[in-house]
Amino acid sequence: MQVPTSLTAMVDASIGGKVGVNLEEGKNLVGAFYQPRLVLTDVRALTTMPPRALREGWAEAIKHGLILDRDLFNDFENHVDDIKELKQPLSTDIISRSITIKADVVSRDERETLGIRTLLNYGHTIGHALEAATAYGELLHGEAVSIGMVAAGFISQKMGFVQENLIERQNHVLKRFGLPTLYPNVDLELIRKAMLVDKKNKSGALTWVLLEDIGSAVLSSNVPSQLVEDALKRVT
Repeated sequence: MQVPTSLTAMVDASIGGKVGVNLEEGKNLVGAFYQPRLVLTDVRALTTMPPRALREGWAEAIKHGLILDRDLFNDFENHVDDIKELKQPLSTDIISRSITIKADVVSRDERETLGIRTLLNYGHTIGHALEAATAYGELLHGEAVSIGMVAAGFISQKMGFVQENLIERQNHVLKRFGLPTLYPNVDLELIRKAMLVDKKNKSGALTWVLLEDIGSAVLSSNVPSQLVEDALKRVT
């Protein structure tokens, strides 16, 4: 049984049965699937969280709205202060809807073999690489994912999948929740090396999760290497 007490655990880590270990080369490269019998979440536990730890958890919940639920993202956009202050019943409703999105995806593609669960990795390609490049000691997971979503949004726009104003909305919401949108002075070569061992790297080609609208994401393995470089430079 899992009893998550952090927001990141509530909306992400406790749902889906993945247990992973980070290696120096990259994040979550060793792992297994082991589903809990029960996940018990009490939102009141979040009132004891340090502000930074609470902020990083919103990144994963915002991500769920960006990729699969326009209404959820709109609520994040329109009720920033009340959500950040954990106003009830709004915050419990927002967290419950985020959990439901991930649980539904996982139930349809538990072992990430159909491409459905892969959508949950929006922002994670560069986010995970940032975590590895900084030896898992500088950025919290949600912070790295926030930066990764900015980069993925930039790629989505330049690939012609989505209009610039939608990416601006994404980035504005992330900033409103106190999440970082860039991380300067990091070694880009370390990020590149970590991306080479990303679990979505198949025969040297990365599968990117990109936005095509608020609430809709697609997979693409045809992102030009120069565009990836441009995205990295935009967030570092």
